[in-house]
Amino acid sequence: MKKYSYLLLSFLFMVCNVYSNNDKTSVSSPNGQIKVEFNIDKEGKAFYNVSHKNVPVIGNSYISFKFNDAKELKENLSVVDTKKNTINESWERIWGPTLKVVNNCNMLEIQLQEKSKLKRRFNVIFKVYDDGLGFRYQFPEQKNLNKVFIADEQTEFHLSGDYTCWWNPGDWDSDEHLFSKTKFSEIDGTPYLKNQLTHSYIPDVMAVNTPLTMKTKDGIYLSFHEANLTNYASMTLKCDTKNLKMTSALVAWEDGTKVKTQTPFETPWRTIQIAESAAGLIESNLIENLNEKCKIENTDWIHPQKYIGLWWAMHVGQYDWEMDKNNHGTTTQRSKSYIDFAAKHDIESVLIEGWNECNPKWMVGERKCQFDWITSYPDFDFPEVVRYAKEKGVKIIGQHETNGLAGKYMNEMEGAYNFMNELGIKTVKSGYVGAKVPANNYQQGQYMIEHYRAAIEKAAEHKIQLFVHEAIKPTGLCRTYPNLLAEEAARGQEFNAWGTPGNNPSHVVILPFTRMLAGSMDFTPGIFDIKLKYRENNQVPSTLAQQLALYVVFYSPVQMACDLPENYENNPAFQFIRDVPVEWDNSKVINAEIGEYLTIARKEKDTDNWALGSITNEEKRNFEVPLTFLNEGVQYQAFIYADGENAHWDKNPLDYSIRNKYVTSKSVLKIKLAEGGGQAIFFKAIE
Repeated sequence: MKKYSYLLLSFLFMVCNVYSNNDKTSVSSPNGQIKVEFNIDKEGKAFYNVSHKNVPVIGNSYISFKFNDAKELKENLSVVDTKKNTINESWERIWGPTLKVVNNCNMLEIQLQEKSKLKRRFNVIFKVYDDGLGFRYQFPEQKNLNKVFIADEQTEFHLSGDYTCWWNPGDWDSDEHLFSKTKFSEIDGTPYLKNQLTHSYIPDVMAVNTPLTMKTKDGIYLSFHEANLTNYASMTLKCDTKNLKMTSALVAWEDGTKVKTQTPFETPWRTIQIAESAAGLIESNLIENLNEKCKIENTDWIHPQKYIGLWWAMHVGQYDWEMDKNNHGTTTQRSKSYIDFAAKHDIESVLIEGWNECNPKWMVGERKCQFDWITSYPDFDFPEVVRYAKEKGVKIIGQHETNGLAGKYMNEMEGAYNFMNELGIKTVKSGYVGAKVPANNYQQGQYMIEHYRAAIEKAAEHKIQLFVHEAIKPTGLCRTYPNLLAEEAARGQEFNAWGTPGNNPSHVVILPFTRMLAGSMDFTPGIFDIKLKYRENNQVPSTLAQQLALYVVFYSPVQMACDLPENYENNPAFQFIRDVPVEWDNSKVINAEIGEYLTIARKEKDTDNWALGSITNEEKRNFEVPLTFLNEGVQYQAFIYADGENAHWDKNPLDYSIRNKYVTSKSVLKIKLAEGGGQAIFFKAIE
């Protein structure tokens, strides 16, 4: 206790007494509650700090750059000029949890230059919103800084206290770790080394991934991330737990260089979401607002969708992805049976995964085969499957599994997308399982950042929608390219099929406050066979009612009914999956606490219908929910899918009840959640 009291006193002294040469300047949020101050100290070092309602949140935090072949850009800086501006506009999403987004911020641009003879220049730009801030660095074209090889970007975030954190390790090759909850001073990624994922590289156990979410002792919620990650390396955060400070730590190329570029260039935005409630983090639009406007002129071909597919059947071992084990899942006849099921139950699309031949003649390193994204296995006739689907009124989603061979995929991408166009397929799921080739290019490094962007842009040229597994973390690019529907970029449902360990019941109430703050996720809910008859040693840590609630709580414009059709047939709970929309125009967070519970209501786009999802961790809960979010003056029939009286995520996960009730915006519902449970409600407006 004495240690942190001393640190706090030192922190306050530092905020109040740093030498100033009158280069101090500041900018506040439109509502005046968040304030950023920028300054230069007596050595010419630049720093900033952040306060919320006059209470320090981020103390004096320095910024600098190290280069491979040039002097560090850190000292002898002076402010050449400052500019201020205000943005107050709104824009409409093509898809999203809400239709309209307000983009209102105050901007501050500080132009800096070295006093030394090199006189290198760069700008720091702050955008301060009511829900947080972003700042980035701009390097203009200049004589003494042309080709740039960044060895380190050193952006500091100096915390004002020992905050509670929800974090996972700064893995350069995977973001599929479970989250830990600790004080900042207790962060240590060493235990993650003992349970390494198949493809994982944790170079520093004191670094964490972003989004990194925190809660202060005063109940303020913070989340640190980045926006508009373009032509740069992904940022992890190195934690100095003794001094309560984080410093940006970029993912490197093979030679140790972090970023290879040339002036002019600009970095991604470094973001801090700030909210007075956990719900405020979810309702924030900061990440998307810091991205560029939509670059696709005609977006009529982009639309959310619900889908089924053989994906889960292969994860639980009912079938295989490949033919060499004589149990191939994606055959022509089996695909047609899934199309029949989709047509019968009004599911728009069927994912065809595991269709393209993995050729053993092309071996690379650990890989026993390679894909070419055009050649089907002999037992699968793609044109016939597409013809049959069209006859049944069902759309097909194609799949491009790269096996991590990003270079090969890049070279053959044009042909792969052309093949999808020829078949009339408008949506593709891509995947990057395995170590990346060319070798030693990490999933979150600059090479893969540029690769993913090229794939998104090329898909847009071909009018193809994408959702990506084993992807880079989302940073709001869906605003610029809304054909990017979703990314996995976290530990999803499949770990419940074969993970050692699988997910825990708290995982689903941590994701919305961490990974999902960055963008939509293809989590794949909807498991009814909780105990997994094909995987005796695994199970889904959830009640069946919670699986339904996830369709509302987890926002995504692509939602999979991922269980086997045989588990849905004749089960009345499947009606909710049929009814729940995937297109919304309004969302309300009813109650929320990180890692504990979350209740969200969403309004179906262009109708008066609403849906509600409520989930909890291992603790059972009771809520009273006023239905004030419903449209005033409209009567609704509420179809309620609730945990049964004896429901429990482990002991009795299939205990659920279904009841109907007439309600209005003046009604109040009592919601009871079992341990690891949930409740899902579809409110159908009565005409």
